[in-house]
Amino acid sequence: MARSACLAMTAAALMMWPLAVAAEAGWPERLVGHGGPVKAVTLSDDGETALTASFDYSVLHWRLEGGEGQVLARLIGHKAPVNDVAFVPGARKAVSVGDDGALAIWDLERARLLALIEDSPVKVLDVAVSPDGRFAAAARWDGTARIFDIAGEREIARAEGHRGNVNAVAFSLDGGRLFTASQDGTIRAWRLADGVIAGAPRLVLDHGWGVNVLAPLPGASLIAYGTLNGVVGVVDLRTLDNVTLSSNEHPILSLAVSPRAGWLAAGSADGHIRIFDIETGNRVEDYNDIYGPVWGLSFTPDGRHLYRAGLDDFAIRWRIRPSEPVEPVRSVYPRRFQAHDAEDPGEIEFLRKCSVCHTLTPDDANRAGPTLYGLFGRVAGTVEGYEYSKALAKSDIIWTPETVSLLFDHGPDVVTPGTKMPIQRLKSVERRDALIEFLLEATAPDGIASPPGVRREDGE
Repeated sequence: MARSACLAMTAAALMMWPLAVAAEAGWPERLVGHGGPVKAVTLSDDGETALTASFDYSVLHWRLEGGEGQVLARLIGHKAPVNDVAFVPGARKAVSVGDDGALAIWDLERARLLALIEDSPVKVLDVAVSPDGRFAAAARWDGTARIFDIAGEREIARAEGHRGNVNAVAFSLDGGRLFTASQDGTIRAWRLADGVIAGAPRLVLDHGWGVNVLAPLPGASLIAYGTLNGVVGVVDLRTLDNVTLSSNEHPILSLAVSPRAGWLAAGSADGHIRIFDIETGNRVEDYNDIYGPVWGLSFTPDGRHLYRAGLDDFAIRWRIRPSEPVEPVRSVYPRRFQAHDAEDPGEIEFLRKCSVCHTLTPDDANRAGPTLYGLFGRVAGTVEGYEYSKALAKSDIIWTPETVSLLFDHGPDVVTPGTKMPIQRLKSVERRDALIEFLLEATAPDGIASPPGVRREDGE
């Protein structure tokens, strides 16, 4: 089927899509508040609020006003980076998933965690909510997608059969099917009856390369996808005809749909955002951040602006229409963990291994880990106000040059089993020694000398 014929069937659906209430002006340029890279961003249907998920283990609930947005609540409960988050239609709730393998259910009105369903520790990259708000589906890296009853706060079904990690999930617009996309290169459709899988899946696409992301398109007969080898495509769910909208060498990491504008946006690992007209399949806009991957995308309700998430500590707005002659670059480069001007080899290791999660100042700056200020001589798990894993909270480890060296030699999973610290190892003795020497100086409170026998930068 030709591209125009395959996509034109959505035109009537787009014309009938209800208009969302949105302000023409006043969208925040950035949503600033996280302490680590932002993995996902999603706007509410009315455009008044947003949710972001971050490497800093948190979800932020935003009011979209002011230059940098207003944080309504910082939602803490995950024990690892949070990869995706979604509003629950018809309720003041949200769901999120992360590297800890858990599905979190949030009460947005009271800013509290309702449930953390920890049925498996295997990473979850994507979460979707059914149109009626009753069910959530999670794409898990154990080859399954799991369906949860949100009100009942429990798992009710599993989609099993993929030969690789499940990277993405999506409900059909009528809620009657669940789509799953996998590293095995396939997209499958599962019929649902009251949230439970009914019968064998239908093979929608066998692409060969892994499929990373999915997005149902208006009209319920098409689904868009993005792949590991850089393809953005659309499948007709009735005929299984497949149309490629674009192809490049960089993986596609995010998709977003604007029913109001009739646009599909795709974000890639090299920072490109491409916008396609759903009716014609033509590319209508192209933007290149150049400073890193685009992990998350979300349109404003009018379709004239697009928020993107990536390596920055904030989500960034792009004004699509009317377009600016030169779109200002609001990303920060280099990031603290990418700094290229550091000369101290220990500082370089800190920037690479530690700076995403930890600060060197008394304030943790909302990062995933506690501050390292005053690290040496401190009992593990004792920074006030930080929520430690049980493994560290009950630990009797005292941080010394020797114990920190062991941590990076063997890894946190060996030295502190059960910790939520990401696995970081430095097998090179020279690099470990350089990191520890840097930390001894950088984390020492003012006026307190390094431990005896340790060389200071001034030679003492």
